[in-house]
Amino acid sequence: MPKQVDAELRRGELAAATRRVILRRGLEGTTLREVAREAGWSIGVLAHYFETKDDLLRYSLADPTWVMNRFDSTEPDGLASVRRILERLLPANAEMRDMWQVWMTFWVSWPGDASWDRERRFRQRKFRRFCRNLVRHACDRGELMALRDPDLDGDDLATLLYGLGVQAVMDPRSWPQRRQLGELDTFIAMRLPQRGLEEAACG
Repeated sequence: MPKQVDAELRRGELAAATRRVILRRGLEGTTLREVAREAGWSIGVLAHYFETKDDLLRYSLADPTWVMNRFDSTEPDGLASVRRILERLLPANAEMRDMWQVWMTFWVSWPGDASWDRERRFRQRKFRRFCRNLVRHACDRGELMALRDPDLDGDDLATLLYGLGVQAVMDPRSWPQRRQLGELDTFIAMRLPQRGLEEAACG
């Protein structure tokens, strides 16, 4: 009887091999043959799961196992849980720096290619919606005060995370975990409701 193969597991393994190659060679230097060699399989096996290099790259960037291991998929339950979710996204360790490096490589590759430009815009907007929802959740609970509008403050949060990600990847010694968390906590503290500050001062 033929051995059963978990297709999603195999696709995830190929996606992980692709990301390792991207870290070494960039997107342009990543070939199907190189990925197959990295995964330890033949090019024919790879072609069974991904017809083109674009298919493989797009899946590797959106691989649900890779992404959801870092994004907390549970519903936030207050500001403390929002902070934990955000902390998991920061490039504060080697694994997350690699993740950000893959993203950064993707952001700057193939400029002017309409298909990849759409892909980049889609992912940027999705991340902004994610940040907006976190800010709106904390505002609705009265734990954050929107300075202008929860959506605009969510965009500010996304910009902060992008900036921290780039800085920590480019200069990790200057941007250790402590400094990244400090910037995140400063962002949150600037948006604390005034009553919260008054209670803290009186306590």
